[in-house]
Amino acid sequence: MRRDGLSAEEEQFIESMGLFFERQGVPRIGGRILGLLLLAEKPLALSEVARLLRVSPASVSTNVRQLQASGLVDPASIPGDRRHYYVFNSAGWDHRLEMAVTAMDALGQLCQDALAMPGLKERHKLREAVEFCGFYRQELAGAAKRWRARFARKPGGQTTPPPPSRRQRRSATR
Repeated sequence: MRRDGLSAEEEQFIESMGLFFERQGVPRIGGRILGLLLLAEKPLALSEVARLLRVSPASVSTNVRQLQASGLVDPASIPGDRRHYYVFNSAGWDHRLEMAVTAMDALGQLCQDALAMPGLKERHKLREAVEFCGFYRQELAGAAKRWRARFARKPGGQTTPPPPSRRQRRSATR
C-alpha cells in the first residue's frame, strides 16, 4: 500500500471483496473495508480508511461497528495517538465458525420445538431439518477444530495457540 493511495491491484482486490460481501448480505463498503484491512500491514485510522476508499468517515464508522460485531475487525491503538485504529482480526475466522455452529443450534432447536407441538409432531420436513442441523453442526465443529489446529502451526515446527475467541476474551475479563 503506497503512502499516497492504493495500487491498481489493491483497488481491484478491494472492489472484488466489496462485491463478494455484498452478495453475502453485507453492505459493499463493509466488504471493501475488510479487503483494505486484509491488505494493510499496520493498523489504519478511521480517517485513513475513509481517504483510501474515498468514502465518508461516517460510513466507515457505521460499517466498522458491524464488522467488529462479526469478529472480523478489531480496534487497535497506537501509543500517544488518540485516534481510533482498526485491524483485520485473523481470529475472526474462528468466530465465523462459532457463529455458524450457534446458528445451526438455534435453527435445530426451533424445528425441534415445533415437533413438540401436537399439530406438527408428524411433519417429515421438520424432522429432516433437525437431522440436517445436527449433521451440519458436527461438520462445522470438526472444521473449527481442524482450523484451530492448522492456525496453531508455524513454519519450522513452532506452534502458538490460536488467539482467543471473542467469547473467550469476555470470560477471561470476568
